[in-house]
Amino acid sequence: EKSVVKIAVPPKMFIKEAIRERKEFNKELYEKIFNLTKKPKKILDLCCGLNPLYFPYKDIEYLASDIDNKALSKVKKYFKKSKINGKTFRLDINNTNELKTIREVDIVFIFKSLDIFKRNKKLIKDLLSNLNTKWIIVSFATKNIQGTRMNNPKRLWFIKTIKTLKLEYKFLRFHNEVFYIIKNKSREFTSFFNLLFQIIRF
Repeated sequence: EKSVVKIAVPPKMFIKEAIRERKEFNKELYEKIFNLTKKPKKILDLCCGLNPLYFPYKDIEYLASDIDNKALSKVKKYFKKSKINGKTFRLDINNTNELKTIREVDIVFIFKSLDIFKRNKKLIKDLLSNLNTKWIIVSFATKNIQGTRMNNPKRLWFIKTIKTLKLEYKFLRFHNEVFYIIKNKSREFTSFFNLLFQIIRF
């Protein structure tokens, strides 16, 4: 039987505070990420919330997904108003089979969303294994929902999961958030063989 985790939506004040904190280091964050991954042409943001509203680049195709229809509505209006090449759609990351149908993107964002799944290691492994991308950026808060700073915000359980999947990663730490820049090597080989197949065909 499929294991499904019911997602609890954090209080609005907590979401607003998290967004405000991200804005303080937004530009530096994405510069550091893109120095490692190269600037992407297309991004998929899973459990996006209102993250797309504060993304500093407007020349990158942005696919935003969430289960919160209100958040998606705000993001959709923002894309239209700001003339951003973006698309919103509802997606539950419990459904890893649905992720396989999404066309390849350069980077996938999963910001402050995986803590709730930490007891379901299989789901996280399936999620990371089925993303059609070369890079996966995962972040975690350094404070809990009560605002107390964590002693160990690195999430050792997540590092263990990454290592089990034999994925390479770089670690970035900011005052209020930690990031894992994960290289999806299997997708690199897939892209190479797809390109080789196209060359052979012609």
